[in-house]
Amino acid sequence: MRFHLSDSGTLSLREPMDFKRLDVLIDPQPPEAVERAIRRIGQRESDTHVRLAPSVLRFVSGHAGEPEWEEGFARMLDYAQRNGWVDEQGQVRAHISHGDQEEVVSIAEFKTALRALPAGICAVSTGQGDQVAGMIVSSLTAVCAEPPMIGFFAHRQSSFTAPLLESGRFAANVLGEGHDAVMAQFLQAPQGLARFSDERWHSENGQAPVLADALASMECDVVWTQELGTHVLVVGKVRRSRNSPSNPVVHFNAATHRIAA
Repeated sequence: MRFHLSDSGTLSLREPMDFKRLDVLIDPQPPEAVERAIRRIGQRESDTHVRLAPSVLRFVSGHAGEPEWEEGFARMLDYAQRNGWVDEQGQVRAHISHGDQEEVVSIAEFKTALRALPAGICAVSTGQGDQVAGMIVSSLTAVCAEPPMIGFFAHRQSSFTAPLLESGRFAANVLGEGHDAVMAQFLQAPQGLARFSDERWHSENGQAPVLADALASMECDVVWTQELGTHVLVVGKVRRSRNSPSNPVVHFNAATHRIAA
């Protein structure tokens, strides 16, 4: 088995049917990202070894409950126990190996390419009362219709992310023509109530603020998050939605554009 801690922030178990070895492959990445990933799967023992929780291995394997896999996994744990590689907390010792640096495009090249992708613009809101927060996103996407879910990305260090994760709810408000002032407030005003001074924002029954004349507003519960690189993927289940007639706008080449009829 090889636990892979990728530089994109994902965790995966390679070769889950190989019970003759157990190590952790770490892609080149900032030290703080490495330590954060290790804490998600167990704990660091030294520069060369980590301790892994068997429950995490079982969960990530994708084979938990299968008789053949469970038998092999039990044999592996028993062998580790007899060799003194299991501590008092039941965590298994695993060797650390380091992956090679992969070739990827530069940040500048990546941003240039993405500027060529037109995208809708949303004002995403969360919280309630004095604890509201908002952010403009152009990454909103449909996840599936059964059940109805949407997703978007927020930077881990954004002033919006912590309030969102604490609230567990958000509203995605699709912007169109006539929402220049709303967009300017979200981009320029300090985080909090100042971003919601436009009278078109309203909140009901402790829900996140909703923009009354948004092309579409979708009120959601957060059902899944995943750290990927510098950002967090947020997926929400849509509980309520409403629509208003208006003309859409798109984000393209670092600017906002109207769509010609």
